[in-house]
This record gives sequence, structure tokens and C-alpha cells, in this order.
Amino acid sequence: MQQITFSDESPLQKVISEQNVVCQIAKVLQYFNIKDNYEIIVTICSDAEIQILNNQFRNKNKATDVLSFPMTDESFSIPGHQSLGEVVISFETLQRQAKQIGHGEKEEFYRLLVHGILHLLGYDHETSAEAEEEMQKLEDECLTLIFPRKSGDSQKTFDSSLELNSK
Repeated sequence: MQQITFSDESPLQKVISEQNVVCQIAKVLQYFNIKDNYEIIVTICSDAEIQILNNQFRNKNKATDVLSFPMTDESFSIPGHQSLGEVVISFETLQRQAKQIGHGEKEEFYRLLVHGILHLLGYDHETSAEAEEEMQKLEDECLTLIFPRKSGDSQKTFDSSLELNSK
């Protein structure tokens, strides 16, 4: 059984349905052999809200695109159930980055969501150049699951290595 809470008070719901988000998260987690009994919280917020979180938890007093909060406290675990944590995405930054990169809000949402999920699974691009390369490779692989290439299309859907918002 899977449970995903999708909190959203933004116009993003006009572009992406909660049902589709659940489906795409399941694809990504299955890629890492996580098939059921998990929970992920996805929260969409404003730049002001994510700036507060970024300052509180990372001592960086600025807005960012995505934050991840892995559930690491074993004392709250339920046997047979895996709470992976929460991914928080700033809708305003998502919109700006989508325009700058040149793809839609839907593509940018999933790029940020995959990035956040990888952090929940323990990947961290900030530890070394090799870790950054590995995480970019995994992002690209996961995004290909969400946005499959058409037959004969050798180009990437988009490049996950584009970092517009310095963390």
C-alpha cells in the first residue's frame, strides 16, 4: 500500500493531477525496488515559505527550488511501513526555472520532485563531484521513466544538470 499526501494551494493543480503524481512517484520508487508500504509528503509552497524553511534547517536565508526532509527517526517507524519523508517545492521558483530552462511547469515540477526523492533516498550531490555526477545520472534515468522518449528520439527530454537556483 502506498500513501502520498499532495498538499497544494497553487495553480499547479491545473497542470498536474494528484493521481498522476502518485503514479509517477510509484514509477520512480519502483526503480529503486521500493514497491509498497511507503509514504511521501509533497508540499507546494511560495518562495517566502521555502525561504523560512531553508533558513531554519540549512541556515541559508534565501528561497530555493526544492527541499527534502528525510524521515530518519526510527522511533516513529511502523513495522512494514516506510515513511520516506517530505519534499517541499516552491511554485514561484518552479515557474521561473521552467521559463529559464525552456520547458513547461509540469516538466520542471517532476525534475524537482525526482531531485527531492533522491535526497529522501540518501543521495546528496553536495558531497563530491562523483556524488553530483551519480545523482544527475539517476535524475535523468528517473525522468526518462516519467517522460519516455519516443521511438527514434536520441535526445534527452531535458538536462537535469541545469542548476539555476544556487542552493
